[in-house]
Amino acid sequence: MDNGRPAGAGDRIALPVAGDDADAKQLVMRLVDSLGFDPVDAGTLDGSWRQQPDTPVYGADRDADGVRRGLAEARP
Repeated sequence: MDNGRPAGAGDRIALPVAGDDADAKQLVMRLVDSLGFDPVDAGTLDGSWRQQPDTPVYGADRDADGVRRGLAEARP
């Protein structure tokens, strides 16, 4: 990905991460961070539909607060 930025950068994009295995999710979140993106805990796999196509966060370049808002705004 070409849009990664250093931690703390004002224009850093956030990516939601959902999963049922807490340890695996933390590993993925560390990977997302190391690639230059802010990881956002998006809950369990049951709620992962909130980041699927046609939801506010899908394909959107939002910061962490924007991703959290988008996940909250998603409707089935």
